[in-house]
Amino acid sequence: MKKVNILTIILSIALIAVSCESYDDYNTERKTVVGFVTATKNISVPEGGTKTDSVRLYVSDYASTARTFTVTTLPLDSLATGSENYTFENTVTFAPNANEAYFSFTVMDVSITDERNYFQLAIEGDANTVSGGRSLIGVRN
Repeated sequence: MKKVNILTIILSIALIAVSCESYDDYNTERKTVVGFVTATKNISVPEGGTKTDSVRLYVSDYASTARTFTVTTLPLDSLATGSENYTFENTVTFAPNANEAYFSFTVMDVSITDERNYFQLAIEGDANTVSGGRSLIGVRN
């Protein structure tokens, strides 16, 4: 009987301690997260040729109007391909009521070698947008 009383007291204290939690510091503002779903993609370009391909993007919420986000390249520490070897539009637009889009880029053999080199794409964040996943594109002949 003594053990039941002690167990009841401990359980009561635990319930009181847990029920006193407060989420006053919780940030209720939701930001839009947008990023690349395709984390890596390898492209083989014929010598002196060009190749166009695309990668998929995802946005965390729906909107009743079209939304446009800025695409940028991120610097790489090693094995970076020269910027003369690729081109892309600097924006991507999500259609109204869609949370998925495709982004096209073109790779040109200006200084590409048989060794795989890379460039990395990301969405530029701002006050209302968080940059999500990035896409690492590998190019070679």
